[in-house]
Parts: sequence; C-alpha cells; structure tokens
Amino acid sequence: MLKLTLYHEGSKVKDIDVTGAEFVIGREASCDLALDDRTISRRHARVLVTEEGVYLEDLESRNGTYVSGRRVGKHKLSPGETASIGSFRLEFEGVPIPSGKTDRLNSMEAPAATAIISSLDARKISTGADIKEGDVSPEATTQRLSALYDLGQKLSGRLAISEISDTFLEVIFEVFAKADRAVMLLEDSQTRRLVPVAAKDKGTGQSETRVSTTVVSTVLNDKNAVICGDTSSDARFKDSASLQDLRIKSIMCVPLMVEDKVLGMVEVDSSAGGITFAEDDLRLLTGLASQVSIALDNGKLYDEVERSKRLAAIGQTVSGVAHCVKNVLNGIDGGLFIARRGLEAKSDEKVSKGWEMLERNSSFLKGLVLDMLDYSKARPPEYQEMPLKDIFDEITAFVEGRAAEGEIDLVVSIDPEIGPVRLDPTRMKRALLNILGNAVEATPQGGKVELAAVRVPPGKVLISIADTGKGIPEDMIETIFEPFVSTKGSKGTGLGLPVMKKIVEEHGGTVELESIVDKGTTFKITIPIGAIDMTEKRPAAE
Repeated sequence: MLKLTLYHEGSKVKDIDVTGAEFVIGREASCDLALDDRTISRRHARVLVTEEGVYLEDLESRNGTYVSGRRVGKHKLSPGETASIGSFRLEFEGVPIPSGKTDRLNSMEAPAATAIISSLDARKISTGADIKEGDVSPEATTQRLSALYDLGQKLSGRLAISEISDTFLEVIFEVFAKADRAVMLLEDSQTRRLVPVAAKDKGTGQSETRVSTTVVSTVLNDKNAVICGDTSSDARFKDSASLQDLRIKSIMCVPLMVEDKVLGMVEVDSSAGGITFAEDDLRLLTGLASQVSIALDNGKLYDEVERSKRLAAIGQTVSGVAHCVKNVLNGIDGGLFIARRGLEAKSDEKVSKGWEMLERNSSFLKGLVLDMLDYSKARPPEYQEMPLKDIFDEITAFVEGRAAEGEIDLVVSIDPEIGPVRLDPTRMKRALLNILGNAVEATPQGGKVELAAVRVPPGKVLISIADTGKGIPEDMIETIFEPFVSTKGSKGTGLGLPVMKKIVEEHGGTVELESIVDKGTTFKITIPIGAIDMTEKRPAAE
C-alpha cells in the first residue's frame, strides 16, 4: 500500500492512501488531491503505480514539479525521496526499492541541482510585450493592470525617493500575501554601487537587513527578473551567507530600469517552504517595478530642475548680493571710522556708536550668507521629537523686547492635543523666527501679533503667525517667495521668505499666505506631526 503524507509550509496536513494505478494532483476539484494554491496548475502532476515501480510525472505544469530539489518530467521514486508541488511537500511511504537497472522514462531532470524556476526578460515585461504576445493568462493580465492602477494612484504626486520606496513596499505586501520581506536598492550616484534605501518585513525582529551580493549580480548581469524556489538547493547561492543566516527559501528579484538604464533592484523573499512564488507573480512584480522606476526617474529629473533653478537664482543673487554687501561694507567702514576717532579722542560715546554700527552690519552680513547657503543647497531635516512649546518659547524670547517697546500684544497659544512633533528644531526655529520677526516689525504701535498651533487631520499641525500690520501689496503676493523680493527695501535681503518656504517643504509641509493692505498678514504653515527620517531606517548592504 502506497501512502502519501502532505505538508504545507512545514506543517503536516494529512495522510492519504493511494489505491489506484493513477493519482492526479492539481488545483481542480476533480483531482484525486485538490490543492488550493494558485502556483499549482489545474492538473499539475500525477502518481503512477506500476509493476516496475512508482513514478511521479509532471503534466506540463506552469511552475514545475520537483523531487529532492530538482525539476522533473517523469521520475521513478526511490524510498525516502520527497516531492514539492507549489507550496506543498509530499512524502511517500511504501515505495519499493528500485532494481539495479535504470528505470527512468522520458527524464527531464536538470543536469545539475538548481532551484531557478524562471528567468524572464524584464525589458519585455516592462513594455507589456508578454501580454501582447499572449504569454499571460487573462486572469493574470487583469490582476497586473489592477495592481498597476492602484500603485499609480498611490504614487501620484510623490517625487521624494523615501515616499516612492515606502509606497512601493506597502503595495508589495498588499499584493504578495506570502512575502516575508522586501528590500529596495538604488545605485549610489558617487560610488555607482547599489545601496539599500528601504526595507520592510512582517515583524521578524531583524534589526539589520543584509542583501546578498550573489542575488544582486545574478539579476542585474542579464537584466532579468528571477524566481528562485529554494536557495538552499541552488548552487548559485550556496556561498551566500546572508541567505543562509536569514533562512530565506524563496526569492523574487527584479531590476528597476528605465529603458536600458538600471536604477536599482527590488528583492521580495519568503522563508516558507516549497515554491512560494509563481511566474505570474514575477511578471506582476516586474510590471510594478517598471512603474516605480518611472516615478524614480521623474523624481530625479524634478530634483535636477529644482537644483538648476536654485543655481540660476544664485547667479541672479550675485548682482543682488553685490548691492547688499556694498551697503554693509560702507556701514562697516563708517563704524570703523567713528570707533577710530573715538579712540583717538578717548570718547566712549563715539567708540560705542562705532561698535554698534559694526555689530549691526556684521549681523546683517552673517544672516545674508546663511540665507544664501540654506537656499542654494538641499538639506534633509535632522529630526528630533520635541514639544512645540519649547520652540515657541525660544523664538518669542528673541522678539519680546521689540514687541514690548512698540506696545505690541504678543499672544501665543498651542493646542494641548498636539503633543511632541517630529522636526528639525534648529532649522524650523530659523524659519518661524523669520516670519515672527517680520510680523513684529510690520505691526504698528499698539497692534497685535499672534503665534498659534492647532492639530489638523490627517496627523498634521497647523502653525499660524498673524499680525495687524500694514500688509503686503497685492501685486507682490505672487512673487513674495522669490529670491530678492522684499517689502523692506534696503533693510531686507529678500531671501528670508524663500528660505523659510524651502525649510517647511523639506519637512513635507506647505505654506499659505493671506494678506490685506493696512489690515495685516497671516502665514499658515502645515507640517506632519510624525515626519519620516530615512537615514534612521536605511538598511546596510552585505
């Protein structure tokens, strides 16, 4: 009596007595053993019990039948051999000991042990050529189009690498239920090496993500998308320590490409036994990767345009700065002249007046240089979690004296529901102080300046700075955030508001402006309460 024991992902499912001469295994309900796994074909394989022995025959299945890690066509079983069909493992009891002669019939066993199930041309799939040529079933085509549409919607408007990669990995776990881990790698512009930029797992507790260089080179050499069914039996991966340490069994690896240019790659893996991923899964992942590659390339182009704009602004800045620096130098010369005369005449009053001129012009020049540096260079925020009250206390301390001198009512209010906010305190203080200082300067004696913060959905904080000053002329509102546009004339650098807006946007926030001449101005800054710092969660490559 031949007995078959069925296992699924390491756990025993049931024992089955094989009584007839033919025992069919597949996904169809009419099979002798029906298995619910979409990686298994409708009629996948059959067991043949003959006088010569017991055979396991693959019925031209899509993802193959494996015996002891090798793909087979028709194979005579020996005692102790196990088979894999999809994510199921089959063990046989009662298989007769074979005679000394060779009994294989129409053998399709691979010449060397390998677990590479599929290796597909990623360029062909990225253009949808496999769909046009009929290589994909209607069901798989519908699934791919649906997933592509969903990913496209979620990527809409996202240009930052961190946003694109996080969105991509979230979709991967939504689409591939059996995935345990996903890693995205991109080429470093300086070293030209692939470095991990994002990783996600199902809570396995891995504190460090290591990526096999063996897998990377295998996928990228031929720009192919690859499924590996069982890394432990694949000779290509036998020396990969990271795969063995992480107990990774099944892998899908897909290059991230725009046309023929490789941007990076994505790896999706599983620690489950058997064949976790099917060829349709590989095609789906490749299609998703192609859309992400376009988003990454668009983001890169956007960054280049923004950098060009900033460089052009710096070019324009030279003429504007020349005028500012000339005035500052004249002020410094005047201060030195007065201080020198005071020292010669031993007049403390003249020395003090000259020193005051030197301090004022030196401070102006320092602020101008800092604004230029901040505006010309992209600077990711160095996030810290802290109460907004701490920041508000520090910036109001700088303007309280001026407000008191002008009898200006300075009002501060914070919604207690906000709690700690994740931001770059140094740069955000600089941005908010710029507006608050302008508000106090623009407000006439007896006026009012209000600094407030409230929580707004979804998960954001709205900071508003309102004054009862002279307002901004209507014809300047459209250009107020451009470099060297200032309502202060020669007293301002024209870089304060552009720098403020840039800092806020680098926090993932927005700035709105409302102003009415002779009635006042309100700036509204909205930033996420919990910003994401990619530098803290970036994995390390092997």
